[in-house]
Amino acid sequence: MTAPGPSVITEAKELLALTELDGIRFYEVSGVRRDEARDPGVDIEVRLRRDEREIEIRCAARVTAEDADYRSDASAVFTLNSPVEISDAALSEFVERVGVMTVYPYLRESIDQSAAKLGGARPTMKLLRPGDITVSVSAAETPSTR
Repeated sequence: MTAPGPSVITEAKELLALTELDGIRFYEVSGVRRDEARDPGVDIEVRLRRDEREIEIRCAARVTAEDADYRSDASAVFTLNSPVEISDAALSEFVERVGVMTVYPYLRESIDQSAAKLGGARPTMKLLRPGDITVSVSAAETPSTR
């Protein structure tokens, strides 16, 4: 008799019930003042790293303000209570609705603090709503090494 394999998670709410937020990890926070005026803009890149016990959703924000450029790169690290297989659809929804929403306030705060330290105009990053960021798991996934 063979032991049953790990269960397959098909919905983000199932995955949410099996995870705990282990921490927020920053990789970069920076700001550079500019003499020339620029058009404001925000760009966010989402990446994913997972193994059998951990899911890390990493968001890198690049913000162009009129007088400065800012960058904040941070991740939310979630631990799994037990090893499971996760469908791409469930993982995509978890990344979009839980992971990105967890990291985003930290990105906003670090960019605001960088602007305060540089003495520039503080860029306002809009509220992020469900559906504003969509993720393809295969495109977002990075190798499991840190």
